Amino acid sequence: MEAQTNSAAPKGVAREQKFLRFRLLPDDDALIAMLPPEQQAVLRSHGSYAKRAEEFGVAIGTIRSRLHRAREALTRLRAERDADLAATAEALRAEKGLH
Repeated sequence: MEAQTNSAAPKGVAREQKFLRFRLLPDDDALIAMLPPEQQAVLRSHGSYAKRAEEFGVAIGTIRSRLHRAREALTRLRAERDADLAATAEALRAEKGLH
């Protein structure tokens, strides 16, 4: 069998590192308010997975799952907001005859 020469990380590794540098932004508050309460709470919490698990009284795996789902949902909401803003800006430019 031939060794792989592709230098890209395996798909699973890339997926696990997807939110490695995830940060909450100042204008995320309205979007976070749209998430389920447990996702809001875990996004706003701080510390290690173990500390958060102890704080919420759940397993570390539960914290990881909640954070992953919350980050995915917030990323999706950011994209929708940005698309709406871009569409509004484009409509305003078209209205003014600017392209």
